[in-house]
Amino acid sequence: MTLHPMLAQMLSLMPAEPDYGRHTATAARAAMQARVAMLLAMAPKPAGREDIIEGDLALRIIRPSTAGPHPVVLFLHGGGWVVCSNDTHQPLAVAIANATGAAVVMVDYRLAPEHPFPVPLDDRLAGLAWVRDQGAAHGLDASRIVVAGDSAGGNLAAVVAAHAPDLAGQWLIYPVTDWPDAAAYPSYAENDVGFGLSSAAMRWYWQQYGGDGPDARPMQRADLAGLPPALVQTAQFDVLRDEGEAYARRLETSGVPVQLTRHAGMIHGFLSMTGLLPGADAALAEGAAWVKSRLQSR
Repeated sequence: MTLHPMLAQMLSLMPAEPDYGRHTATAARAAMQARVAMLLAMAPKPAGREDIIEGDLALRIIRPSTAGPHPVVLFLHGGGWVVCSNDTHQPLAVAIANATGAAVVMVDYRLAPEHPFPVPLDDRLAGLAWVRDQGAAHGLDASRIVVAGDSAGGNLAAVVAAHAPDLAGQWLIYPVTDWPDAAAYPSYAENDVGFGLSSAAMRWYWQQYGGDGPDARPMQRADLAGLPPALVQTAQFDVLRDEGEAYARRLETSGVPVQLTRHAGMIHGFLSMTGLLPGADAALAEGAAWVKSRLQSR
């Protein structure tokens, strides 16, 4: 399967990679804002939105058009723990809310390198605790929660699921599960150049985050038995493909129910092109069907 033509054209217009020896978080965030500006301009508005700030905890609730109380998708945005925010990922959250009928609770965790590991994880766990403690007052059904995240958010979602095995499920979208290692994960060599996310970029993100151990690298967790059922989605032309699939296989061999899908012709971040890219629409439909099945099981 070859790269989807729309993605090939998009990649041809992207600027060259920065010099990671001199790259700064400020520059990385500005570059990401420029990349997503058009998608944000075209994005549909949510049926309902509520922003909540309590100390260091910043949440955004995206609601579907249906009447509540709503089950919850606790969504953790990607961006290498350094870039992105609830704003950059709101279009995806809106699409998830509309497709699943669940409220999407986004946690705008504090970013590295100003707030390295474990601060982003701590913020995510605080977000889950808020949903459980205060969600009912905001029209949320806290007895039915799926945690979800893309890329670095998928990393955080996997770790949150390990801390909260009673969750209904974990939806891991091209997740980071380990350090970049082409020997262990050949996709780092196969997809290193020209597909939007490189090995050098991942090494830089890990340097900013500064995490180690099983709460940073889910593949290092000794025991995965008893974790929530998982949907793991990977992209064919993504350096993270093989580590995401390796984590799915480890979950499966540990007795965790797992659905694993490699999306052909797709690159890292493709799900954010929902509504524009048929492959993204297919992945969203798959994720929504899986989320509904998990929430209905509760």
